[in-house]
Parts: sequence; structure tokens; C-alpha cells
Amino acid sequence: MKKSIFVFILAFVSIAASAQDPVKVGNYYYSINKWSGDATLVKNPNNVGYSGDVVIPDVVTIDGVEHKVTIIGSRAFCGGNILSVTIGKNITSIYEHAFSYSTLASVVIGDDSEESNIWIGSYAFYGCPNLASVVIGDRVSSIGQHAFQDCPSLTSVVVGKKVSGIGSSAFTGCDNLKDFYCLSEHSPYQSGGRIFADEQLSTMTLHVPEAYYSNYIVSSYDNYPWSHFGASENLQSAELVKCSTPEIIYANGTISFTCATEGVKYNSSVEYVENEFNNVSEYTAPSNFRVKVVAVKSGFLPSDVAQKEFALESYVDVKTGDYKQGDVNKDGNVNVADHVKLSDIIMNK
Repeated sequence: MKKSIFVFILAFVSIAASAQDPVKVGNYYYSINKWSGDATLVKNPNNVGYSGDVVIPDVVTIDGVEHKVTIIGSRAFCGGNILSVTIGKNITSIYEHAFSYSTLASVVIGDDSEESNIWIGSYAFYGCPNLASVVIGDRVSSIGQHAFQDCPSLTSVVVGKKVSGIGSSAFTGCDNLKDFYCLSEHSPYQSGGRIFADEQLSTMTLHVPEAYYSNYIVSSYDNYPWSHFGASENLQSAELVKCSTPEIIYANGTISFTCATEGVKYNSSVEYVENEFNNVSEYTAPSNFRVKVVAVKSGFLPSDVAQKEFALESYVDVKTGDYKQGDVNKDGNVNVADHVKLSDIIMNK
């Protein structure tokens, strides 16, 4: 009986010692594991989502003590209005639903030279409507089930050299996914079920380094799903090039983008007054705003984020001669109808 009580007390003390109320440092909240001293970036306890361009630091300093940031916690950025994320070099785990339902447009995970592995948890990027490009670097060892499921804008995925396993349904529901790059020597195994839906494979192209091609497309047995892609292509090299940073051009009330890398697509957002609208390609700009854009292309790493701010334009009310700032629909009034009109323009309605 005494032994059981001792074990219970020890377990209780262990849990208590590893838990701590979140502390805000900079833009984010962190909890500290008292055993390891490492920090976990956690969800805002005030239920206010994080937004903007996310930069996860390597370390945070709390009460004069440095702590490595090793974990992105469960639902930390879930539903957040974010365009890009820079993941710190000390991150080893991305927990479930960490970025699900966010407006993230592209992500690069674990492409640095650190030796520690990164684990991507279940549903980590589930249901991100704007996510178009994913680069899973050489530090990532495994991808959890449903990790990128139901990302309708996703067109290109790069899987690094150390990924050994991919969870079930990791990429199902990504109906526009066309190019899948696997740079590892051996084809990753399916963990728990099929990675893709069968109907996806016929429209996708598998890209693998030429030296490893025979490890994926095997004639002696059915190497599912790797031998079931609609097409396959040899890569001359396992090293990929980053897209050039795009340029944002404003002329005659219209925004456009250019990029030195040919054939790119643009994932962008505009901040208008206090509201944000996403998936901008070209629109007439009537008011104060900040534009951000990332260039993506199959087989390339996403570009750095480019951003530019523009000054307020005015319209003259023909009836009174007064200047109307933000009168998007030019009806002589500035109200919620202008926000609706701008949203329609951006969404090409």
C-alpha cells in the first residue's frame, strides 16, 4: 500500500512540475517544462488567434533564463489569419491541429542544418484553404495522419530525405495536388492506411531523384502508392532552388506582381482598414492597405515574403465635391457595403 501511494505522489509531482501557466514573450505565449527547461509555443489563453507573418524563435528568455523553443503546441495557430511561418531551428514537434484551418499560404519545415528530427503531428495543417506549397525538409522524420488533409489549394509537396513514414490520409482531399517530390533514398512507408485517395493518384506526377527511381517504381511487386501515380519523373538532383522574391507593383490604382522565376503562382493577402482578405491576384486599390505575397512553383522552394504598403486614395463625391476615402463602390458613402464590395473584387466575384 505504501508503495502505491509513493508511486501516485511521484506521478502527481511529475505532472505538476512539468506544467506552468503560459507566459507571453513578444507576440506569443509559452509554457515551460520544468524538467527539461524547454518551451512550448501555446495557444493564446485569451482565445485571441495569432495573425500576421509568424516567426517562431529559437529561444525565449523568461525571468532572465533562456529556454529552447522545441514544440509548437496543440491548436497554437488553429484558425489564425497568417500568411507565412518561419519555424525555429530547435523545433522538434508540431502537435495536432497546430495550424489547422489557418490562412497559411505556404510552409517550409525543417530545411535547416540542425541534426534533431522533427515530427509533424496528426491534423497539424488540416483544412488550410490557402495552403498552396509545402516543403518538408531533411530534418522531418515522420508525417502524422491527416496532417495536410483537405487543403484544396495545395498543388505541390516536397518530402525531404529523412521522411520514413507518412500517416493515413495525410494528403486526401487535396484535389489540386499535382506534383509530389520525394527526395529520400527509399520510399516512405504508409503508416496506418493510405496516404492519398485512389482517385488523386491518376492526376498526380511523382518526382524522385534518378538514383533512387528504382526504389519507388518497382516491377517485382506492387509498391503502393508510389507505383500508382499517373506519371513519374526523374530528378537530376535532390537539391531544390528557391523562387525569387516577387516584386509588388502599383500603377493606376491596380496591384500586380512580377517574379524573376518564370511560371510562378502567387499567394497573397491584403490588409484593408482592420479587415484582411486573402487570395489577391489583381484588384483596384481604393484605401489604406498592406499587400503581402509569396511566389510558389512546383519543384521550387517558396520565395521569401514580399510586402509593400500603399497610401490612401480618395474619390470625389460628384454631388457635394467632398472627398470620400474608401468609397469602393463609388456610391458616395463609406460603409460596410464597401467592405463587401472589396471582398467580392478580391474573390473575383
